[in-house]
Parts: sequence; C-alpha cells; structure tokens
Amino acid sequence: MDKPVMPELSAYDSDDGHAHAHTPTRIASSLRELICKGNLRPGTKLSEETIAAEFEVSRNTLREAFTVLAGEDLVYKVPNRGVFVIDPGLHDVREIYQTRRFLEPSAILWGQLTGDLTDIFEHIADQTRRGVAQENVEALAVADRRFHMATVALAGSESMTQTIDRLLTQLHLAFHALRIRPTIHDAFAQQNLAIINRILTGERIEASRGLHRYLGLAENMVLELASHDGEMITTKHQPTRDVVTNGHDLTPH
Repeated sequence: MDKPVMPELSAYDSDDGHAHAHTPTRIASSLRELICKGNLRPGTKLSEETIAAEFEVSRNTLREAFTVLAGEDLVYKVPNRGVFVIDPGLHDVREIYQTRRFLEPSAILWGQLTGDLTDIFEHIADQTRRGVAQENVEALAVADRRFHMATVALAGSESMTQTIDRLLTQLHLAFHALRIRPTIHDAFAQQNLAIINRILTGERIEASRGLHRYLGLAENMVLELASHDGEMITTKHQPTRDVVTNGHDLTPH
C-alpha cells in the first residue's frame, strides 16, 4: 500500500469492507473514529482534496460524510474556508455533563435489563477489573465508554443510544482540546463496578442516584484538570470509594 497522503488517516484501511467503504456513512464512521482517537485534532482543517484522495472517493461523497459529522457537532463549516474539527471549551463540557446527568440515571431507573445487556454489563465488569489489575489506561477508557453506552441502552431507544454515543465522542474530543489525560478514567473504575453491581442486583434507585452524583464529580474533576492544563492540583473532587456502596450515597454534601 502506498504511503498515505495524510498520515493522520493511516489508521483507515481501504480494503476493509470494500463493498461499503465508499459510502458517506462508512467514511463518516472512519473520520469519527480518527477524531475520537485524537488523530484529527480539535481545530484541524479537513482538506477535501487530501481526504478524498486518501479514501478514494469523490468530493461530493466526502461532503455527505462531513454533513453527517456536522449533524453530530463534531465538525463545522466556515464559508469560503472549509470544514474544521470542533474545538470544544469548558462551556461545551458543562453542557455535555448536564445532558448526561438527565439521560443516564433515568435510563437506569426506568429501563429494562435484558439478558443480552446482563451479559454486556458482566463483560464490561470483567474488562474493567482486568484494566485495573494491569493498570491498562487504554483498556479502562474503552470499558468506561462501554459502561456509559450500556446504561443508556437500558432504555431501549435508538435515538438515546445515538445521543450518548455523540456526547461521549464530543467529550473525548474535549479531553484532547483541553489536554485532559486519559488516566482520568482510572478514578471512576471502581464506581463503574459498583453501579454495575447495583444494576445487576435490581437496586435501580441506588444505582441511578450514584451515577447522578458520580457525573457531577466527574464534571468538577474535568473542569479542575482543564484549569490546571491537565494536571490535578488538588484531590478535593476525587470520587470517594463509597459513592454507591451499600445502597447509600456517602459522598459528603
């Protein structure tokens, strides 16, 4: 394979799923993944000529993919200048967490735990425990995203699932923009395990309340990290180990 025109796109394999690789949806998915991973940084201009050549598609097809991503608030178009990856700020972080505090706890409280979701939660718990034991930051980040996706999947709503997927991608992009290190997921691994346990044992109210408080703590931590250029200066916003322990919210008020 020839050297990629744009190194940031080297993760894309044009031979993977060749029959569908040139659809706008497939290209949008590939670009979304690159944005989420930080290969395409916040504020980056997306060159139509370069990306169309790398994906071997027409500019019209690429523009359709850009439209998909713009609808997810991952890119924006500036007339006569081009398309850019969004560069989220603190206001965006607050908006994301505010939405999540309504979305995720309510899905836990009112959703339905199916057999498939039970298996998914158990697998996420195993993945989280392995990540903690191995101190694998990347694995913990993946498990954390899967955990939050699974909580919303309890609602059985495709639109809600798409919403949380978009919010988590936007938040991940904000982490890159604000230089938040992925080790932030370490702080909440035990909370994820505790909430999964509550969900699987039918303690929905405790799990919902615990996640609502947890998301508030996470927002405070992210904002503090951002204010200190990604370095945690104080631990006052660190989640306590017992946020959802024994069915009680023990976090100091």
